[in-house]
Amino acid sequence: MIVCAQCGERNAAGAEFCGACGTYLEWEPRERRPADGRPEARRPSPRQPETAQPAVAQPAVAQPAVAQPAVAQPADPQPAVGQAAVAQPAPQPVAPQPAQQPVPQPAARQPAAMQPADRKAPTAPTPRLTERRQPRPGDLICGQCGEADPPTRRFCSHCGSSLIEAEVVAREWWRRLLPERAPAKAGARRRRADVGRAVVRVLRWSFLVALLGALGLYGLAPAVRGAVNTWALDRARDVENAFGTELTPVRPTAITATAEAADHPALLAADNAKNTFWLAPVVPRPPALVLDFGREVDLREAIVRIGDPDDFQAAHRPKKLHLVYPTGGSFDVELADTPDEQLVRIGNSAGAAKVEVHVVELHRSLRGDHVALAEVEFFAVR
Repeated sequence: MIVCAQCGERNAAGAEFCGACGTYLEWEPRERRPADGRPEARRPSPRQPETAQPAVAQPAVAQPAVAQPAVAQPADPQPAVGQAAVAQPAPQPVAPQPAQQPVPQPAARQPAAMQPADRKAPTAPTPRLTERRQPRPGDLICGQCGEADPPTRRFCSHCGSSLIEAEVVAREWWRRLLPERAPAKAGARRRRADVGRAVVRVLRWSFLVALLGALGLYGLAPAVRGAVNTWALDRARDVENAFGTELTPVRPTAITATAEAADHPALLAADNAKNTFWLAPVVPRPPALVLDFGREVDLREAIVRIGDPDDFQAAHRPKKLHLVYPTGGSFDVELADTPDEQLVRIGNSAGAAKVEVHVVELHRSLRGDHVALAEVEFFAVR
């Protein structure tokens, strides 16, 4: 972390310009941290040593020396008789002392005015290979160098340009749909993370249990399997129709039945007439139609009309048809109990030249013991 000496802003490591005042940070000392992790208080920089002003020696005024006259010592009296005479040295004349020069005293230093320390001329910054910050939602993109700066900065950390008109990194579209949340209080973030992990764990296990249950129902319940297949086939047909798959009607070249009434043969189920119908007994076993198209087809849809067109309640009506193909494929069709025509989806018939239509479930009537099918018309891919 770098602390700006101009304004005191704390800047991230690697920043070259202060985010608050734009000062170039290479001229400022970096903040040092001791072993305990707390920032060390900055010490004031030592002042520049004051330049001592040279003292001007004041000329000393020579005092005239006063010559002291030599004082002649009186001669000793003559020694007494009988005492050896002791020779006394002759008195030396006293030379006059020269005049003493005064010792120059250092001049009192006057307090000089404090001059601001001269700052060195800025030098060109040396290029450094620093990792560029990855843009985040809300960051400011510098228009000069393209650096991604935090939204709290006012100057670019890379080139020092102003960020007043900088472009703001947009948030993801799905984040814009969510309401803004206030910053979490101390300790709340950890509790929220624990709750979030618990919810995700519950959802994951719930999804796994639901998936296993659905697979079990699909494998064990034929009705569920048929419904799922029909739904999936409908969606596939919708996609194909969206891309322009063209269907055309296909006519059988031959049609037979496992059972039929004398006056209502199986041929009447595919004669394109609305007032005729195929009638067959339902005992001892459900009846079936066999349609031969004379060529391989890929059936996709069918139009079905059930019951006696003149007396709808006079006979049983097909409720479920089970289609079987020579290729080994099969498909189930659910029918509503209505005299109107019904458009149904068909699948699994690619490459088949025949189809067997088995009546496996009935809409039962209060009268009669036969089942009536008025019309079935198939459509295949051209």
